[in-house]
Amino acid sequence: MAFTSTTDTRPSTMGNLMMVTGTFTNTAGSTGGDIDLASILSNVVAAGANGDAAGATDTEVDGTATATLTLVTAADLDGKWWALGPRN
Repeated sequence: MAFTSTTDTRPSTMGNLMMVTGTFTNTAGSTGGDIDLASILSNVVAAGANGDAAGATDTEVDGTATATLTLVTAADLDGKWWALGPRN
């Protein structure tokens, strides 16, 4: 199982929050993985993901110890993600 993600190096600023975006790729039957945003955000207050094809996407946020975004997707689904939170 192989989950990879990219992060756009140009986050947007909205007041005291930053919007970070990127893409994800699932191969070999992968159904998601973690995206560590701790170098950019202190925690995640909202997040989402959209698949590039039909299939379910779900996001889970662990903003307690680190700013980690967990994507749970249909197998082999690629797409885009976003996260919003205070800058680190």
